[in-house]
Amino acid sequence: MKNRTKEKLAKGTPAFGAQLRFASPAIAELFGHSGFDYIVIDSEHAPQTPPGIQAQLQAIGNTPATPVVRLSRVDEEQIRLYLDMGALGIIAPFINSAEQAETGARACRYPPIGIRGFGPHRAAQYGLNTEEYFTTINDQILFIGLIETAEAIDHIDEILAVEGFDSFIIGPVDLSISLGVPFDYESSVFQDAQAELSEAARRANKPAGIGVYRPAFEPQSLQRAIDDGFSLLLAGGDEPFLTAGCQQLAQIRAGLGY
Repeated sequence: MKNRTKEKLAKGTPAFGAQLRFASPAIAELFGHSGFDYIVIDSEHAPQTPPGIQAQLQAIGNTPATPVVRLSRVDEEQIRLYLDMGALGIIAPFINSAEQAETGARACRYPPIGIRGFGPHRAAQYGLNTEEYFTTINDQILFIGLIETAEAIDHIDEILAVEGFDSFIIGPVDLSISLGVPFDYESSVFQDAQAELSEAARRANKPAGIGVYRPAFEPQSLQRAIDDGFSLLLAGGDEPFLTAGCQQLAQIRAGLGY
């Protein structure tokens, strides 16, 4: 079992991901076949269920993409459940301290480096691949924290120093709100914070990530994020892409006068 996204990041190659909220296995499979390196199933902001998440993990498993689950919080039980289902990455929101980062990182790994309880389900091919899974999976899991507050920036060096905390993704909306400049991503306050986080990752020799807040269909948006030092790019998903398509057709219709 190989985590292709983790391999790309280790080589310094950008990895592109999408986030899914509509709980459709077909959509998950489509995104996986479309060239995204990783697919995030968002259970923080969407009404996902464990059976629905497993169905999406199975669909992504039919593609080259790395399956990742976004949690509602750092929770050992949620982490164990979704890893046992076959997720190869976990994203946890509002990582504000080294203690939170360590809790999540250790929950993702088996002893002696972690505290994950053993009982893989689909992840170990329903028992057909148990021993190999146990001996290899610690190195394959990605634990990623969302950096979304000024408090997290104050503690970013300690957070990045945690063993097993593989990377972070800036949550631009919540971070801009926390910094007192809601949705103003071009403000000096937000841009300075973004640069500080990128530099901290460089010092720690860990990849930095960001939710792309400029139009994802414009090449310069993605290139600017890469030039700013980010290699883990979360660029769109089912909800924003469908919304953009609907808006585009509505604008075309209005332009035709109908």
